[in-house]
Amino acid sequence: MHQLPIEQQTLLVAEIAVLAALCLRMWLAGLHKVYVYFFGYLVLEFVQALIPVFVPLESRLYRDLYVASQVLLTAFYALVVLELYSKVLRDLPGIAGVARRYIKVTLLVAIMIALLFLRLGKTQATVTGYLLSFERTVMASLVVFVLFVSIFLVYYPVPLGRNVIAYLIGYSVYFLTKAMASLMMNFGQPWIRPLSSALMAVSLGCCIFWCTALGRRGESKRMVVGHQWNPADEEKLMAQLDAINASLLRAGGK
Repeated sequence: MHQLPIEQQTLLVAEIAVLAALCLRMWLAGLHKVYVYFFGYLVLEFVQALIPVFVPLESRLYRDLYVASQVLLTAFYALVVLELYSKVLRDLPGIAGVARRYIKVTLLVAIMIALLFLRLGKTQATVTGYLLSFERTVMASLVVFVLFVSIFLVYYPVPLGRNVIAYLIGYSVYFLTKAMASLMMNFGQPWIRPLSSALMAVSLGCCIFWCTALGRRGESKRMVVGHQWNPADEEKLMAQLDAINASLLRAGGK
């Protein structure tokens, strides 16, 4: 590793090993065909984690490789959220269609706002400054949807595969932590090292969780997360959800 703090070197080595194991596990279980964008995201994370192993941090090559990989990762943030919605709402196509449209429109607006800030010179006039501004704007728009789908599953007793639940839990923790860390980076230079280390630790924890929770059997085993505090209301809530879904399907068919 080139010039990384010792604690980050340790975390990076562990993350590379766990990411490699996770990608291999998903490939052998055939899950790379089921969760295409998630698998692509993990592969890209693995490739990005290897950059500081071979390239000095202060070199221009490192900056260019990091920026290129981070732009792709930012795109995958959105693709993973869309994939999560398609899996969680698979049996509710009316609600899923509306959710996808809102996500796409929100992302388009977020990108336009980011580009406007760049044009007006409201961000640091460097490549990494432009990247951070773009990334934060996109992530801020996606936070709402990640929170919404998490709250939705806590409230509604929707039966889902165990893999989908593990996918959502891990990604929600990682993405929301990364979004908070990205905003806190504005507090100044002293925060960068501890926040980066904390984010690497959370990322490693999520990858370990996925490595143990995702598997071939998880596709067939279905579970219910939501409304566990009042099982008596499950049928009523699902009837309401089905009615909303049917109404949106009728409206979309007009």
